[in-house]
Amino acid sequence: MFATRLKKRYIAVFLSLFVLPGLVLAAYASFRSPGDVPRFPPPIDRDLGAIAERDTLVALTAYNATSYVLYRGQPMGYEYEMLKAFAEEMDINLRMQVVPRDSLFAMLNRGDGDIGAARIVPTEEDTLNFAFSAELYRTRPMVVQREAAPSSGLTDLAEDTVADSNLADAHISTEPQILEVRARTINRPAELAGEDVYVPEDHAYVERLIELEDRVTGDIRVIEVDTTSERLIRQVADAQIPFTVAQENVAELEESFNQNLVVSPAIGDEHPVTWAVRGNAPELLNALNTWIEANRDQGPIRTLYQKYFVDRRGYRERVASRYLTGETGTLSDWDDLLRRNAAQIDWDWRLLAAQTYQESRFRPRAESWAGAMGLLQLMPGTAGDLGVSDPFDPEQNVDGAVRYLRWLEETYWNDTIADPEERLKFVLASYNAGAGHVMDAQRLAEKHGDDPKVWADVAFWLLRKSERRWYTDPVVRHGFCRGLEPVEYVARILDRFEHYRQFVAEQNGDVSA
Repeated sequence: MFATRLKKRYIAVFLSLFVLPGLVLAAYASFRSPGDVPRFPPPIDRDLGAIAERDTLVALTAYNATSYVLYRGQPMGYEYEMLKAFAEEMDINLRMQVVPRDSLFAMLNRGDGDIGAARIVPTEEDTLNFAFSAELYRTRPMVVQREAAPSSGLTDLAEDTVADSNLADAHISTEPQILEVRARTINRPAELAGEDVYVPEDHAYVERLIELEDRVTGDIRVIEVDTTSERLIRQVADAQIPFTVAQENVAELEESFNQNLVVSPAIGDEHPVTWAVRGNAPELLNALNTWIEANRDQGPIRTLYQKYFVDRRGYRERVASRYLTGETGTLSDWDDLLRRNAAQIDWDWRLLAAQTYQESRFRPRAESWAGAMGLLQLMPGTAGDLGVSDPFDPEQNVDGAVRYLRWLEETYWNDTIADPEERLKFVLASYNAGAGHVMDAQRLAEKHGDDPKVWADVAFWLLRKSERRWYTDPVVRHGFCRGLEPVEYVARILDRFEHYRQFVAEQNGDVSA
């Protein structure tokens, strides 16, 4: 049956998609033979024990507006926040990795990640090759279309190139084409016969549409595009494409933002949305299922579902904001300022942005209880030493902070910590707590047989500087320190930097991961 369906399958051979106002570059629909069925690599042997030993759970995800986003400098998302809660319960770190949707399963088997988390709807083929968690929620596949145009048969001019599935050769045209808007809405799935339906590439709903085609008279031209359901829905709203099929809860969120949409009819029954793991990772699967069942009714699963799928006002605010970074590439109002100043110390500007978020949440008027001021929270004495006359002025504040970071590195760490990645951690900790406390922790580490040049060892002893028996040790010169603060400071900045790398370009080019 599966091979039979493939014989009827139309697929958009995607050349390029630029989501720009009034411009979509698409390609043509062509035939896929059974021999073209993707083959997954054999799964590597790594289960929960090895993941715990590595101390990091890697989740593979595809960018969309609910699973994993960056908003106002902060990582968010239904699946991200649930996985973070799961990882915390397992006492391991979480790392999110944005990957192409059509590569997610292959990368999972290859060992690039441990969990697939991207609003996954398992297909028949998927269940033969992977294991899937207990359901996170249930939803239906819904047709998304525009409201009916007046019966006079008016047409809208779409500034997009629309894929022509009858072409023998792919072509790209930037000339506007006339896209006919139906004078009535589709009320029954069978009415999709003869229509073009756009779906994200390699989506489970392709198979749903093929199953529907088996029951209707006429072909449903299924055109796969390398983009998200949200973007396709917005293209329907803008009359750039006629139809898409999306999860009902996602479509209803977009319907609240684009009120000319109709989310109907359903082309299938309710189905589960799950997480995926390798078929040979039963310990991880069992741990996920145990956590899901324990948190389904009273816990983060219900709360986060309300936050991301029911709170439509919150969704509209995020989608309309210039700080939804995955859509706009903008972290804050200070991106250009941070870019310029990061170059002075050969830092990736996204790292300086991560530190700025940690210090002030990008608020230039921020002031701490201790008197630290501005975007990078300069203390009055430090500001004076640096010649910063107005720490609340963003230009002065960032310039002074960058010069202070350079001074810390050159004065204390350039000659003692050879590894640049390790050195960065010492510099950040010194910025937060003072180099004296960090060097105290180094001396404690050396006294007790640990490596004073490895941050993990030094952090262990810095944490203990809040205990009297350690901050009164003869090798300690600077007394008490709330060591948890600099240790968490370093960890949070580096974690946030990894999130920023997923969504923001280092230069005015592609995002580097």
